[in-house]
Amino acid sequence: MDNLNKSALLVLHNTNNHANQLVLQTAAAMDEASFTAQSSPSHGSVQALLTHMLTTEFFFLARSEGKPVNPKGAPDKTLSLQEITVAFSQIAEERFKYLNWVTDEKLLEIVDIPIGGQPFKLARWQLLTQSLLHSAHHRGELSIVMTGLGHPLPTLDAIIAFIHESGQTWPW
Repeated sequence: MDNLNKSALLVLHNTNNHANQLVLQTAAAMDEASFTAQSSPSHGSVQALLTHMLTTEFFFLARSEGKPVNPKGAPDKTLSLQEITVAFSQIAEERFKYLNWVTDEKLLEIVDIPIGGQPFKLARWQLLTQSLLHSAHHRGELSIVMTGLGHPLPTLDAIIAFIHESGQTWPW
């Protein structure tokens, strides 16, 4: 497998941050009953799934930075939407700073990471990629779940953001 460099990771970071913001804006329109309803096949509720996404982003970013983080220290499933929103913003800011600081050579360095009680060795770029693609996976699930709860997500396709960033207008 080839590796992703700093530039590619910055594109994924920006796309991830934009998509997460769209999800959080849609979640803000949900009432508490819908937000906490047992609706997600993987994590129970929209609230729990968003909490899982943010703790995973935090864990893999911290490990890529070389910080010893215990995945068992994740917050419980009672974070409010406001707390989740603030945490996503902080993680995005921290990842952006890290990606602007880190070199392509450093991204190739191997770090130790415990997953499921087993030690693994992976490159920093792989940890960051996992963080970003994991959230994309769960945003797909959230699209289905939130639509079922009457709060469909807007289209999260990266091409729309790319077109807007270039000063063009999306036709739909």
